[in-house]
Amino acid sequence: MQLSARTDLIGDTSVISFSGELDLSTLPKLSDVLTQATIEDHERIVLDLDGITVLDDPALGLLLGFAARLRAKNTSLHIVCTSQNICSYLRRTKLDLIIPIATSVSDITK
Repeated sequence: MQLSARTDLIGDTSVISFSGELDLSTLPKLSDVLTQATIEDHERIVLDLDGITVLDDPALGLLLGFAARLRAKNTSLHIVCTSQNICSYLRRTKLDLIIPIATSVSDITK
């Protein structure tokens, strides 16, 4: 029930890399990280979920709310995910229709 996040800036793209679990127990930390990213002014934000082992419905709800806030600011949001289980969950929930999913940060920041 740990979550860590690291933010890197690549040009005007903020890349937030997560590791651990995105679940009910880590929602406060996830919320804090996403709130900080909303405050900052970037053209694009990438959420790198490759280090995530668990993603549940409440965390997905936070990601959807974050996407809506960024859309209102005309900031694009992308997700990086290569984990079979996490990617499958994102597609099953149709999140991939709202937030584009790529397999690497370099695919997005080219």
